[in-house]
Amino acid sequence: MSSPLERLYQTKLALLATVVTVVGVALMLLAHWASGSPAGAWFDALPVMEVGSALFTTGLIAIFFEYIDQADAEVRANQRLRKVLSEEAPAIRDAVVDGFAFAPEALTNVASEETLDRIVENCLSIRLGDKELAADAYQDLREQIIGARQRWEDAHAAVALAPWTKGPAEGRGAMFVATVRWEYRFVPSSPVLRFSCVSDLDAYRELLTDPTSAAEWYFPPVEGLDATSPEVFELVEVAVNGKPQKIRRSVRKEGQVFTVSLGGDMKTDEAVTVSYTYRVLVQQHGHVLHLDLAQPTKDFRAELWYGDCGIRRVNVIDYLSGPRQPRYTELGASDPSPSVEVAYEGWTFPKGGVAFVWALEREIQTVTGRQK
Repeated sequence: MSSPLERLYQTKLALLATVVTVVGVALMLLAHWASGSPAGAWFDALPVMEVGSALFTTGLIAIFFEYIDQADAEVRANQRLRKVLSEEAPAIRDAVVDGFAFAPEALTNVASEETLDRIVENCLSIRLGDKELAADAYQDLREQIIGARQRWEDAHAAVALAPWTKGPAEGRGAMFVATVRWEYRFVPSSPVLRFSCVSDLDAYRELLTDPTSAAEWYFPPVEGLDATSPEVFELVEVAVNGKPQKIRRSVRKEGQVFTVSLGGDMKTDEAVTVSYTYRVLVQQHGHVLHLDLAQPTKDFRAELWYGDCGIRRVNVIDYLSGPRQPRYTELGASDPSPSVEVAYEGWTFPKGGVAFVWALEREIQTVTGRQK
């Protein structure tokens, strides 16, 4: 059964043939009348008969032939189109691929997220030569990077250790005061930042997935101190693009929370530079201080200063998830300002970070004395 468009074409063609044929017959009759009538002598100077014959011939022969040849004409047109497409297909394919390669935004306009995921997996499969590995690798990458709540750039963490004078100098309850300063650039996912200290591991793990949580600190209860104690965790200052922000503190059963608003005029789609400083208590006999990266981070640097802390040496354990080797810089304990620094250039995945592990001078002396 022919389509409505084909039926319309046939109807228009039949109507045109009828009109042309009728006009041709009318002109030939007019020319015949003029040849036998004195009143129509002036028609002899005009090619009325020729025009009428041409129209009549066109209507009955040319248009009729086109009408009966329509099916064959469509076949020939389809064959020409297929030939052109087959000859130009490589060029069209290369043009489309190059267009998507150099203008990826064009690909997002024509492909869904599921299609984009399949394209990426297929490309990885070709490059890796292993389809299963490509699928697993991309799934992990998508969960860690695409699903990340934020992305940090130019992250710098500086830690200064000092003995805590309000507690015992050694043994259980001996503490270091760690003054930690962070600075990085990111696009806020929330107009509010929260800094929390808890003594419950489950609550701490929940905070790690909270998009409004900027810093989390876990402090197990010891010697009458817990996460609600002001000495354990104190947010000193917060600045956004160099402007100090107001800090609000609240105490809950499971710990304490400091809340900072980024300001009503802050746009959540623009990158800002945030810097904040907090003080925490770290147990000396714990021998370790962690700095974790919960977000994808580009260009990370961390340093620890431990002068006058009775520390013999500090080792750095990095668990940065990246292909490059970190760069280390160290000033030994004999230096007036002993410190250690680790720097990583490039992107690191979430759940990475560094750990500073120290050995106390008095512990080494005790072990040495026992050996003697």
